[in-house]
Amino acid sequence: MMRLPGLIALMLAVTPCALAQASPADPFTQSPTSLAPMSEIPRTPEGRPDFQGVVWATNYFPVFELSPMSADLVVSEEEAARIVATMVGGMQGFLEKSIDPEAHVIMGETDGLPVVRGERRTRLIVVPANGKLPLTDAARAVAKATDTMDGPKDDYEQRPTSERCLVLSGLPPVHAVISYNRQQIIQTSTHVVIHNENGDEARIIPFANAHAPDDLRSWYGDSIARWDGDTLVIETIRMPESERVRGLLTKFVVNKDAKVIERYTRLSETELLYQFTIVDPEAYSEPWVAEFSFSAVDTGMYPSPCHEHNHSLPNILMGQRVADARVAQ
Repeated sequence: MMRLPGLIALMLAVTPCALAQASPADPFTQSPTSLAPMSEIPRTPEGRPDFQGVVWATNYFPVFELSPMSADLVVSEEEAARIVATMVGGMQGFLEKSIDPEAHVIMGETDGLPVVRGERRTRLIVVPANGKLPLTDAARAVAKATDTMDGPKDDYEQRPTSERCLVLSGLPPVHAVISYNRQQIIQTSTHVVIHNENGDEARIIPFANAHAPDDLRSWYGDSIARWDGDTLVIETIRMPESERVRGLLTKFVVNKDAKVIERYTRLSETELLYQFTIVDPEAYSEPWVAEFSFSAVDTGMYPSPCHEHNHSLPNILMGQRVADARVAQ
């Protein structure tokens, strides 16, 4: 991934704000901070919340941690617009040079800061209360040192899975993107399917009490589902080692032995709360939680072809061969 620009690097000295704490009943899950009595929602014949028949989309500006732009979790629409405009302006030159000359334009055309129950949120992280990743010193060093854009280029298998068009948005958890992220959910009594538009990827997840045998591996990890009241809970383990460092403007670590717990709660006809918890004692001093909401849209799902493996990947490897030849001369 990329290195932080000067503006984003300032997001280290922050002021804590009071938030709901972790549920003491279960150390591996947190009660969503934003759950309130739900309105009437569609239900399946079995009485479960029905997430189907809707395209769920989000197009938020990717602010992960608490930043010096605001110490408050919730801000007004005017303040939210000011924060986004300031950050986009500060990142413009960096993004043009390091990622894509159109990246700052795409970021400038998002729907703004994340929204939960109509409230503009300044960040995704809600637990711990200070809004910061509780990275251990070792994990922080790994995240800081890892730059997949400048990583090894001797073989295509050394390149990130997204660069190889293997995994784009299907790997949990869902986090910052710089364009629309759409999902469809398909439910049966035995399985749930999370279909992502970006990459046209589908996670087929069984309702089960135990994970598959250890010798079965997937690019998306091993997931099982269960119901916690009206909340769909998906637990994923055995993450790919090659994808241990994640994130766009803020890097975080998900080791292969980590546990990712996703929670989908339909709050209304048009809002689906998405929350994820990372449990990884090797990388974090405590479990942490992030959340945002998907909104129901009528735009549909569109094909999302990935051509990086056709064009960008050969060019990257070829460019390294040219560099190697120059060194040899």
